[in-house]
Amino acid sequence: MKKFMKVAAMAMVGLFMFLPMVNVHAEEGVVEVSTMQELYDAVDGDEAADVKSVKLMNDIEIDHKINVTTDKVIDGNGHKITFVGEFSDGGYDNTVWGSNDSYPYDQGVYVIQVYQANVTIKNIALTGGNVGLSSNGGNLTLEGNIDVSGNGYGGIELTKGQNVEVLPSLTLNNVTLKNDNESSTVPTVYTDGLTAEEVEQVNVEYNGVKAAVSYAKEEGKPAQVLLYLNESSMPEENEKYTALNAEDFQPEAIEEPTEPTDPVEDETQDRVEDATENPETSDGILLFASLAVIGLAGTALAYRRLHN
Repeated sequence: MKKFMKVAAMAMVGLFMFLPMVNVHAEEGVVEVSTMQELYDAVDGDEAADVKSVKLMNDIEIDHKINVTTDKVIDGNGHKITFVGEFSDGGYDNTVWGSNDSYPYDQGVYVIQVYQANVTIKNIALTGGNVGLSSNGGNLTLEGNIDVSGNGYGGIELTKGQNVEVLPSLTLNNVTLKNDNESSTVPTVYTDGLTAEEVEQVNVEYNGVKAAVSYAKEEGKPAQVLLYLNESSMPEENEKYTALNAEDFQPEAIEEPTEPTDPVEDETQDRVEDATENPETSDGILLFASLAVIGLAGTALAYRRLHN
C-alpha cells in the first residue's frame, strides 16, 4: 500500500508540472465591452494603452467621438456603434458639421477617429456621425463586414489633420464595405487635406470601387479624391468634379484557395486541422489526452511496483 501511495504521489507531481504548459485561454487579453463607458475606458481611457484588443458584446450608443491613439484591435463582433450626441447647432442633424459645446472639436464628429496609431477594425457598423471613421495619420486596417451607412458627410476619411506629418494608410483585407446612403455628396471613402502627390502614396484602393472623382472643394487647396461603391452615385463632371479612372484605386483580385480534386480522408489530418482552426476546442482535447496518458502511465507503473 505504501508503494502504491508513493507512486501515486509521484504521478500527481508530474501532472502539476505538466499542466502549466497547457494553454486554456484562447482569448486572453481581450477586453469585452457592453456600455459606452466601458468602450471609452478600453479605447481612450487612462489605461487604454495597455489594452490591445476590444470586443463589443452588444450595440452601443455614444455621445462623443471615440479617439484611438494607441495600437489596437477593435472587434465589432457584428454590432453597431451609433453617435447620438448633439451637433454644433445643438440639434441632432448629422449634416451640420461639428459637435456641441460639451465636447468641442476643431473637426467634425467622427464615430471613430484613429490618430497616429496602428489599428485594426473588423465586423462593425459605425453610424450617426458627420463621418463614420477617420484615419488621421494612422495605419488603419479593415476586415470582415464594415458598414458606414447613415453618416452625414461620408463613410471613411483619410487625412493628416492638424500638426500631423504622417500620411494615413487604409488597408482592406477581404472587406465587404457597405454604405446605404452613398450619394454624390456622401462618398464612401474620401481624402481630405492631401496633395495629389500624397494621395499617390496613400493606400486608398478598394476592390469594390466603381467610380472615382477629383473634387476641387476650395480654390487654392488640394483637390479631394472621392471613391464610390456605386457608379450611379458619382457626380456629373463640371468645373469642380473631374472623373478619375477607378481602376487606379483597385488592387489585384484576390484568388480564393482551391480545394484538391480528390481530397484524402485522413482522421489524423482532420484532428490536426481542428486543432489549428479551433484553439479553444484543441486546448480541451490536449488537456484530456495529456491527463489520460499520465493516468495510464501512473497506473501501469503502480501495478508493476506492487507486483515486484
